[in-house]
Amino acid sequence: MTPPVKRTTLGARVAAVLLLPLLLPLLRGLGDPASAQYSPNCQRNGVKEFCAMTPISGATSEKQIVEKITFADHTVYEVLRNETTCKQTSESVRTCHAKIITSQGASGVIPAFYRGTSYEGGYKHEYVGKGIHITYFFLD
Repeated sequence: MTPPVKRTTLGARVAAVLLLPLLLPLLRGLGDPASAQYSPNCQRNGVKEFCAMTPISGATSEKQIVEKITFADHTVYEVLRNETTCKQTSESVRTCHAKIITSQGASGVIPAFYRGTSYEGGYKHEYVGKGIHITYFFLD
């Protein structure tokens, strides 16, 4: 039987997991704002989870937006939004064709759609594909 983990050790591990990705660019001396990581409010399949969002500047263009979403359990998704297909469906909602690329790489490309919703106080991004619904949003 394994001994129980001390609360102080568990707290330190959780803090390291959550803070290390945010501190690595500073520790490496990278000042490139295009490599910035954001910690929005996140949900995966309707469940609130911790995540970090990183724009992928080399893959992003006027025609597509590519971002990497890393959840606290180390699951990584790349989301790609095709800007040429976007339509303003209402005053506050915009939809586009998208893809969700799972950790498995090319075999894990899921056709999806993107829905961006602006509201008083923030903006919500949603990527929905077969078996996965990723939501992240920022509050003012």
